[in-house]
Amino acid sequence: MKANRSLQSIALILVVGSTLPGFSTRGLMAQDSESVSDTYVYIELVGKGYLSLNYDFGLAERTRMTAALTMLDYEYGEQDPGGEWNGQTLPSPGVMIMRLYGKGPKYFELGGGMSISPMPWKEFSRNDSAFSFHGVIGYRYQKSGKIFYRVGFTPFYRVNWMALPLIGFSIGISV
Repeated sequence: MKANRSLQSIALILVVGSTLPGFSTRGLMAQDSESVSDTYVYIELVGKGYLSLNYDFGLAERTRMTAALTMLDYEYGEQDPGGEWNGQTLPSPGVMIMRLYGKGPKYFELGGGMSISPMPWKEFSRNDSAFSFHGVIGYRYQKSGKIFYRVGFTPFYRVNWMALPLIGFSIGISV
């Protein structure tokens, strides 16, 4: 149990720290001269949760990082007399790293990431966990200074629960 709490604390620090403003290696790593170096703000439907607000930026040539707040369901707290756990949909911080393949403005996208409950210290039902993992295999269209969109297969896995094959749709703008 103690090791699990330590793992949760480390994951929370990494996820929350990476979503802070100014977290970027943009000045330290080479950027390509195409539109993949732009920063985007976008919303995603379904994908890694019901709905997410995302901040996407370049880490290195053709490598992107997305910091997100994603609406996810959690079962935690006390069981009611019928054996049901309290459930709640919460905005959960998360990160994803993606690699882009192809020539701009059209890219094949491949990546993965994780989200964590905003309350990892809570007792979760045996069928739930504070941690969720998600991937993406998809298509991304982004043009410098323009609208950005993407669609992809986004497998979702919640520890102690199940894997879901989801399709995500995103639209946003260059900022």
